[in-house]
Amino acid sequence: GDPGMQYDTTINRCNKAANTGRINSSNPCSEYMHLDNSACNLASINLMRYLNEDGTFNIRDFIHTVDVMILAQEIIVDHSSYPTEKITKNAYEFRELGLGYANLGALLMALGIPYDSEEARHTAGAITAVMCGEAYRYSAEISRRIGSFGGFEVNREPTLEVIATHRDATHRIRKNRVFDEKLHQAALRVWEDAVALGRKYGVRNSQVTVIAPTGT
Repeated sequence: GDPGMQYDTTINRCNKAANTGRINSSNPCSEYMHLDNSACNLASINLMRYLNEDGTFNIRDFIHTVDVMILAQEIIVDHSSYPTEKITKNAYEFRELGLGYANLGALLMALGIPYDSEEARHTAGAITAVMCGEAYRYSAEISRRIGSFGGFEVNREPTLEVIATHRDATHRIRKNRVFDEKLHQAALRVWEDAVALGRKYGVRNSQVTVIAPTGT
């Protein structure tokens, strides 16, 4: 990977496992940052599948897809093989998932939104917020049924704090810059639910989303 600058203080403010260890580095492409000797199961949603003919976004189907994928990825954690014993132990203990999306550029092009524009950035923010917020909300639902990830109780405070930080950040998404107003509303709603359920039941996964730059 190319050498790059990392903002260590910002990165570690977003460390949900801070009581277990700090984040020292990332993988070469820089999309995955967590504890040393950890791993992440990846999946990617094709955003173009959710663009309706009338130029709106099929939020209901998108959220349903997020739920299905998070459950599937959670199941895969225990059935995957990992290269070392330390990585295996951390994968089982922290259950990191990396749900992402592909075709953001194609979606913006189909909508006639310039890629380098405020509309593009806030639309991307809303889509990402719905995906990540719903992923944490559903992870809390799984936790309600079968328990939180092994390292949750030790890291309850930083985990819930970072989830709440994400919730707060959704309020910086400008409704008038998102192409579908309902998408903005959904982003706010899922994060409120994620925070509330996380506080009540914990979460099953220490991380839920990753958007890899390669091919997406």
